[in-house]
Amino acid sequence: MDRHLIYVRVAAEQLEKQGISVELIDVQTLMPFDINHDIVESLKKTNRIIFIDEDFPGGTTAYMMQQVLHKQGGYHHLDSAPIALAGKEHRPAYGSDGDYFSKPNVEDIFDAIYEMMNEVNPKDYPSIY
Repeated sequence: MDRHLIYVRVAAEQLEKQGISVELIDVQTLMPFDINHDIVESLKKTNRIIFIDEDFPGGTTAYMMQQVLHKQGGYHHLDSAPIALAGKEHRPAYGSDGDYFSKPNVEDIFDAIYEMMNEVNPKDYPSIY
């Protein structure tokens, strides 16, 4: 299994312990890209979306956002600003630890989703900073 997908699943498990349910869609299973609008169907249930990718900012996440929010009309279902969580704007250091700190990791994913929920409901999801 892709290490990046493992990070997302671990973050989803940690969020579940905080009372935040996450619907995870691996876009690699939607090739060609989401022709059945599975992401928009999920968005209709959650009203929130985060695109997570190891690519640099403005790369794959920007493409996915454009397709889902603009082309497929997903913006109609948003209750929170969409988030694109991409890799850092530099090349990762050599080795797996460089990847962990250069690409979205468990902490980055958890923090981004938790902050989104804090914005919506600060009473139930108090700031962690």
